[in-house]
Amino acid sequence: RLERLEGNGSTCEVGLLGYTSDSRHSEYNYADSGQLAEVAFTKKQNNTLLRLSYSSSIRTFGSGTAGRWYFQIDGQECSSPETIDIGLYQGQTTNTHMPAYLTGGCSATSAGRIGAGNHTITVHVGQLTDHRTTDAHSGWVTLSFLEVQEICPPF
Repeated sequence: RLERLEGNGSTCEVGLLGYTSDSRHSEYNYADSGQLAEVAFTKKQNNTLLRLSYSSSIRTFGSGTAGRWYFQIDGQECSSPETIDIGLYQGQTTNTHMPAYLTGGCSATSAGRIGAGNHTITVHVGQLTDHRTTDAHSGWVTLSFLEVQEICPPF
């Protein structure tokens, strides 16, 4: 649903551009690295910010293990205002699945400003710098979702 905003002589449409969810509550992703979710969308304007949100449960298993969950836009991580990621470190061997909500704003990647047009947002899991990744899990007995919103300036 797009909402039209007007002010200061300009018009901007904001709203939900894309959404996907995984409702297979009894299944989860055992990947230690790689893509977890994807949504394609069409960005309406050049001067807007993308608000990206991913919700799931996550864990790493094993003593001294860690994982990193992060977004990519058209195959590149966000660079402006910053990379959007979360990390989880497991100091002792336990089997704790934790709720996670990864969210942030993005206006550019290393490829440049994210302009109007067709784009793809993906969520990935991988290695946290200076730590080994072992037995990362994403989505366990929960509904995981990924959504993209377009936000008008000022932001």
